[in-house]
Amino acid sequence: MAWTMDDKKEGKKSSSADNYSANAAAGSGSCSGSSLEEDAAGEQKLELEEWSVGGSGGGKLKTPEDERDVKATSSDVSEEKKQDESNIKGTSAYVHEHKNLDVQQNNNEANSIVTPQCNNANAAQEDDDSAVHSGDSRPAVSPGMMFIAGPGYTGMGIFSGYSSDQDDDIEEGGVILEGFLPEDDPSRRRRRRQITNNSHAESTRERVQRLIDNAITLDDTAVRPIPIEEDGDDEGTGGDDDEEDKSEMSWLLTLGMLVMVACIMLAIILSLTLRGEPENVASQDTMTVNCLPGDVDARFASAKSIFASITSPDILDDESTPQGKAIWWTVCSDSISVQLLDNQDSSTGILPKQKHGFRLSGDSGEAHVTRRYILATFFYSTTQDSPWLDSLNFLSPDHHECSWHKNYTRKNFPFGDFDPVGVHCTIDTGVTSTSFTDGFLLDDEEYPLRELDLNFRVDINLNGQLPLEIGYLVDCKSIGLETHTRLTGPLPETMGNMASLYSLSLILNGPDFGGELPRGLFQLRNLRNINLILNMGDKWSLPDSVQVDEDAQLEQLDLSRNGFTGNIPSWIAQLSRLQTLELSHNKFQGAIPEEIGNLSSIKHLNLMGNNLTGTIPSSLGQLPAIEILIFANNDLQGELPDSIGNLRTLLLLDVGSNELTSVIPSSFANLESLRYLLLDSNKFNGTVDVLESMKNLT
Repeated sequence: MAWTMDDKKEGKKSSSADNYSANAAAGSGSCSGSSLEEDAAGEQKLELEEWSVGGSGGGKLKTPEDERDVKATSSDVSEEKKQDESNIKGTSAYVHEHKNLDVQQNNNEANSIVTPQCNNANAAQEDDDSAVHSGDSRPAVSPGMMFIAGPGYTGMGIFSGYSSDQDDDIEEGGVILEGFLPEDDPSRRRRRRQITNNSHAESTRERVQRLIDNAITLDDTAVRPIPIEEDGDDEGTGGDDDEEDKSEMSWLLTLGMLVMVACIMLAIILSLTLRGEPENVASQDTMTVNCLPGDVDARFASAKSIFASITSPDILDDESTPQGKAIWWTVCSDSISVQLLDNQDSSTGILPKQKHGFRLSGDSGEAHVTRRYILATFFYSTTQDSPWLDSLNFLSPDHHECSWHKNYTRKNFPFGDFDPVGVHCTIDTGVTSTSFTDGFLLDDEEYPLRELDLNFRVDINLNGQLPLEIGYLVDCKSIGLETHTRLTGPLPETMGNMASLYSLSLILNGPDFGGELPRGLFQLRNLRNINLILNMGDKWSLPDSVQVDEDAQLEQLDLSRNGFTGNIPSWIAQLSRLQTLELSHNKFQGAIPEEIGNLSSIKHLNLMGNNLTGTIPSSLGQLPAIEILIFANNDLQGELPDSIGNLRTLLLLDVGSNELTSVIPSSFANLESLRYLLLDSNKFNGTVDVLESMKNLT
């Protein structure tokens, strides 16, 4: 059992000094050590007496060593005696002042505290297990680190390495530690305090922390310091400082809790308030908080009337949609659009004109606001799940949309090392000037603009579905989307409205991206190239029927390695200017349409690696410009058409890995330009004499 005084109030002694002072003041006899009044008489004032307690517990009064020099010169002792005498006087006065309180307190705890037995003239000496042997007559000035192992002590839970046969001095000015035993280190013994100009008296708090740090225990919670008052400027107010620290900490914790509760209550109130209103009203109120100055409602009404031709009004009213977010950005945050909307002509409702505008859409303010709204819708639609890895200066409210890009270095880009990713614009070819860089303009302040390009051939984490509104970018010349694995859905059917579109390039995009290609794409007069290559999904297909514009200019249709399914439609033959038809490595099935022979401009026809069946159409002999003809790795049957011998421009013919039979037509001798002929893995029979006359074969 540890000798403790739990739950002591501030200002009370917490050690054996209470018993000493109480007995001495009451005159009930002398303890085995001298009283505090006797300390003032003048024996070695700073020495403490040793106590030994017998019994089954077998313990000793113990002092923790504080790692100071063991030796102290006699002059140091004499010096400290003088100083301690004055301290003892103060201690004696303190004892007299509190004697009554201490006596009562000790009586109340007599059953739980093991105290030194007092010796008086009439007391009989106890047996060896309970006797207290008095030491010399040196007075005890102040209690120190104490541990008395009583009869009930088993030694469980705490281990110090202490031996009960050891005797050590008790250091003055100590504290009581409940459940604490200092480690036994012979090299650490009591020493005198050396108070010099360059030394520092160790405070009670510092000593307690050092002893705790050096203790060996099995349970940290068993170490609990109970501070007592000590003489000296640094230690006399230790209890008051601890109480002040606790009070300050308690006040700070209380304040923090109050602030946290207030924030939680405010959040709950705001949530309940918004929940009780219609969704669109709540969202609009939220948006208007950060709006630019002006009549926001009037701006919204004006913008809504302009955008209603391309977006349903119900969708515009719903701020949770990309379109709803885009219109609120337009009327609240976009400085350029706000200026145009705020200066609307009151009589005609027309917005101010742009500086120069674009070649096709013109210079109207309505076209400018609409273009910025469409690009904002594209931004919000492709950040549905997570933001872009690079904003590319998108939605910069004070800058023209032609500056919403950053320059990347990719040599495979069409413009070489200088290829802006994002939105960039080109100058109208009717203007000649050297004051701009490589034909790119950041705005229309000085020159009219011809087209804009949407170049996203760098992975910036586009995610979500392309919005319908993108099809109304009538000034867009090219769209490039590459390596965006989180794009979803089909291409918008509205892309048939992109009158300026010249090139569409979709490469290495994700498995959820795809669908039936918009019919309108094949009706655009300016579209030259469609490249859908190596996309991961298998959702792609061609429309069953398309009324191709007779002025359609499509020259290249490359749909290789995408997982296209269905039949090869016959309307492809209407693409009279088509030069490259690349449908290889997909899942097309059925027969090759006979109409394919109408592709009068075709040079490259590759249907390799599909599930095509039937025969090779004889109409292929009508392709006057064909150079490469590949049907390998399908399930084609029958004979090679004799009409193939008419293809005087043919350079390569590959029909390997099919189910073709019969003999090689003799007309093949007319293939004057043929250099490569692959007939492997078929069921041909007969001789190959005809091939001997084909001198250009390699």
